[in-house]
Amino acid sequence: MSTSNDEAQRTLERRALKNVRGLVDKIERDDTADRRTQRRIVGGIFALALVVAFALGITAYRATSGQAPVVIDPAKLPPIQPGPRA
Repeated sequence: MSTSNDEAQRTLERRALKNVRGLVDKIERDDTADRRTQRRIVGGIFALALVVAFALGITAYRATSGQAPVVIDPAKLPPIQPGPRA
């Protein structure tokens, strides 16, 4: 009788180990998928930041490239006249 109990116990242990291994495999697959998803999200954010930085650079370049700098020559300014005192 003890051999059938021992065999039944071993069968249950093998089944339990098989179930645990299946759960570990599932968790590993989920972790791999999560890492892939996180890499895609970070890559997308990085690409978006590059596009925004490029667009801002182009906008800033266009805003300043068409204007000539303003230079004030102090010798050409009219003299300052004192005004009435208050």
